[in-house]
Amino acid sequence: MELNIPLGYLLGQSLRVFRNQLVFEFKEKEIKLTLDQFVILHLLNANCDLIQQDLANQLQKDKSIIVRQINSLLENQYVVRLTNKEDKRKKNLILTKRGFEILNQMKEIASELSGKLLSGVSETDLKVFRNVLGTIHENGGAEEEFINCGLNQPK
Repeated sequence: MELNIPLGYLLGQSLRVFRNQLVFEFKEKEIKLTLDQFVILHLLNANCDLIQQDLANQLQKDKSIIVRQINSLLENQYVVRLTNKEDKRKKNLILTKRGFEILNQMKEIASELSGKLLSGVSETDLKVFRNVLGTIHENGGAEEEFINCGLNQPK
């Protein structure tokens, strides 16, 4: 691999490969949710106090886009809106049993895909890769986000 290829390009290409494969796998398993909806379900599962604005901020997307995604999740009964106990004006988004089940199915598919894509990569190389990603995130000021995604591995 050439060392003069920009890091952003390499990371983008790798992400594109993963995303395309994941979309293909979801379609193969007849899962009719988008990757954004998968991420939303994942975030809601990790934090039951989120509202639409929180999701828009975390995903760095316009609130109207998030609203459309959430409305679809509501229609399919993957999430419900409940009034926030502390602020009655806010509506928390909560995963339903059905939402939890589809999320687990999607996470299993993503895990299998990760294993497939990492086949042939040694444990040592994978550890170095995770450490490099951790350093990139720290240098970019995103350490907290990195840890919250469960990707930060001990060095």
